Amino acid sequence: MKSSKGFTLLELMVTLAVSAILMFVAVPSFVSFIRNSQMTTQANAFFTDLSVTKSEAVKRNARVSICASANGTSCSGSTNWTTGWIVFTDASGTSGVLDGSDELLRVHDEIKGEATLTSNGDAYVQFTPSGYSSTYSDAAAAEVFFTLDHANCTGDQKRVISVAPFGRVEVERQACGT
Repeated sequence: MKSSKGFTLLELMVTLAVSAILMFVAVPSFVSFIRNSQMTTQANAFFTDLSVTKSEAVKRNARVSICASANGTSCSGSTNWTTGWIVFTDASGTSGVLDGSDELLRVHDEIKGEATLTSNGDAYVQFTPSGYSSTYSDAAAAEVFFTLDHANCTGDQKRVISVAPFGRVEVERQACGT
């Protein structure tokens, strides 16, 4: 009797059924994993630029600001930071505005994907030479919050980046919809 090599139709159908079930379970988890990684990356990029703004203020012994910018060369004056932001020395002219002899230090392009980054009402954050923050809305420097959210947010993918009046910058995960 000859030995048969290969799969029977039944074995092939069972293998396909198991594969389909695994794909049905794995793909949504993988999409969520990718989105969570993107949110973490974007939050870390903003956190880094806030930290650079603070460290440049201390290093240069001068005021340094970060503001929302749609074109990478001037502040938009908006609380929507999704379009990007710039970091610049802020020693001359109007506070929180890139003008005069101010020096552009960093430019960050718009946030990719469906994520949004908005502040709680502040058009810019400025750090003083001592590392403290002062903002557009309150010279006494209240805590500033930035919310990084996603249209299809699930679980705890939302990020809140805060800047305390004494200059501490931190990122916190929050549940979507809160």
